[in-house]
Amino acid sequence: MAHQIQFPEPHRAVLVPFEVGVPAGRQLLLQAECSVISAGTEGAHFTGLEIEHPGRRTPLTYPINSTGYGHLARVVSVGPEATRFHVGDRVLTLAPHASHWLWDSERLTLKIADDLPGERAVFTRMAGVGITALRKSSAQPGDTVAVIGLGLVGNFAAQLFQLAGCEVLGLDRVEARLEQARACGVRHVASTADQDVADVVNAWTGGKGARIVVEAIGEPTLIERAVQCTRRHGEVILLGSPRRRVTGEITPMLSRIHLTGISMIGALEWLYSIPESDFIRFSILENYRQIAGWIAEGRLQVDPLRTHVLSPAQCQEAYAGLAEHRDTYTGVVFDWSRLD
Repeated sequence: MAHQIQFPEPHRAVLVPFEVGVPAGRQLLLQAECSVISAGTEGAHFTGLEIEHPGRRTPLTYPINSTGYGHLARVVSVGPEATRFHVGDRVLTLAPHASHWLWDSERLTLKIADDLPGERAVFTRMAGVGITALRKSSAQPGDTVAVIGLGLVGNFAAQLFQLAGCEVLGLDRVEARLEQARACGVRHVASTADQDVADVVNAWTGGKGARIVVEAIGEPTLIERAVQCTRRHGEVILLGSPRRRVTGEITPMLSRIHLTGISMIGALEWLYSIPESDFIRFSILENYRQIAGWIAEGRLQVDPLRTHVLSPAQCQEAYAGLAEHRDTYTGVVFDWSRLD
């Protein structure tokens, strides 16, 4: 009997049994090693915030039977047409949080080296979201970059811009996340708990504003503040997905964008193709392969971000912690070997 995590209603997560079949066609039967939670996307489904998302094409309804984000597993069986993967391969996929799952191998499936610890390797998925900000920007070495929000995605974005040679300032209201960023090697961080984001960034840049400002939370009010601290001909990168509806005056923001030539750029990961090709500059699979290598080499830091490794049976604790205790919960991994 297999098990998976389900949201029967907002603010409730449970582990439920289900029957898993045998692989057909290009499918792989996966046995989970570990999986990582996305506090943003999954958190919005857990709390019900996703209901407000204006970009949804279909209404969100409960129960949500297959929640998940990043899944590291062993291939235990393959379908007759799954020629690129074999039994025993260790792979990172987008399968849900489940002990076993049938996965189409033509979807994002990345082989992971056996010597890379799973509790590190699985964070490739979250860094794969963060790298989209760098890929969509025009960043050059020496550019000033401010990253608003230092959860998993924002932290990885800050690290990646810094690896690209940029001068990076990481911003967050939560002191623990500033400490995590420091531990990950982000050289400049600042608290916005009692300071305005734009004031902090403008002070850091001597009043010029940052060349690139990344909003990594998806908070509409912070996007407006991001514009106010972006320099002339700079870029605001929308890395977080805006969901919460707000009412306010947007003319000052639009006026600044118009008068100073600021570009506002959407950085959804799925704007890129999954497979690698000689005909495209970037692909998601290539991004993930590079990130896994950087994690293995220690160039991209993961360990300070992993705050909890839990049994899947502790799923309610995991999601509630990420939603309500951001000072102590950041990177939460389910260890599927603890299921028994």
